[in-house]
Amino acid sequence: MLLMKKIILFVIIVLLVAIGAVYLFFPGNKQVVASMPVKAALPGVYRIMSADSNWKKWWPSSTAFQIYDYQFKIEGHIFNAFDISIKKRNDSLISRIDLAFIKADSMSIGWTAQINTGRNPFNRILKVTKAKEIEKHMSLILTALKNFLEKTENIYGFHISETTVKDSVLISTRSSFKQSPSVNDIDGIIQNLRKYIVANGAEEKNFPMLNILKAEEDHYEVMVAIPVDRKLPETNEFAPKFMLKGGYILEAEINGGLYSIEKAFAEFENYRSDHKYTSPAIPYQLLVTDRTKEADTAKWITKLYYPVF
Repeated sequence: MLLMKKIILFVIIVLLVAIGAVYLFFPGNKQVVASMPVKAALPGVYRIMSADSNWKKWWPSSTAFQIYDYQFKIEGHIFNAFDISIKKRNDSLISRIDLAFIKADSMSIGWTAQINTGRNPFNRILKVTKAKEIEKHMSLILTALKNFLEKTENIYGFHISETTVKDSVLISTRSSFKQSPSVNDIDGIIQNLRKYIVANGAEEKNFPMLNILKAEEDHYEVMVAIPVDRKLPETNEFAPKFMLKGGYILEAEINGGLYSIEKAFAEFENYRSDHKYTSPAIPYQLLVTDRTKEADTAKWITKLYYPVF
């Protein structure tokens, strides 16, 4: 009988110690946290994440907003923060994704939630186990998001690289038009520049460069330049221009016609603004395709450049 009492007492003590350990090591409120550094500008990331439809583009499972038995739903967003509900069968909780600025070209994404594990020690164990499972899914989702955001084409629609100026000596000319200049209008300017280059015994070093500025509804300012091997004399029609060799410049390649180019320039401006760059010179097109010889605008290749510092 005495032995039985000792065994019962021992079992009770073990149970009490175990229950005490649960309360000690399994808190009443479990914080669930996942975070990820991202090499991208915060404003561009926010624009992408603000459109719910974009989430399907990077979601790491075949079914958008679902990971195994868990359902995720965007409940709202404001000031770089997104409220996300997480549901598994009848259990649900609200979590928050925060976008944090680090520097112009990098930021971090943090995802937090809090689970009330309750008073029941067995429920506490189950809830903490669930919290670890949710944390694992959060990390999986953030990794997929990071991989998506670190490609500029996923934010701006095309690949943008930061490179340096190669062609520093140019010969340029300006023209004005009362309507948007046609392909033949631009080609006429290019041919005049080429005649001047040949007349001065110089050599072209790259494709023609083009900038079109719509000053007013019926007034367009056009500047065309061609990189050359040396400085040419200035005239009333032609002027030498110089770019800082080795200076920073943004570069992108676009396939398509005038609409595609105009849209790309708008995103180019977003990239410059998002990354806090200032510009010492006007952006321009490099006309890789001779547009007078290619009628299909879908086959046009144009490189875009934006000097920055």
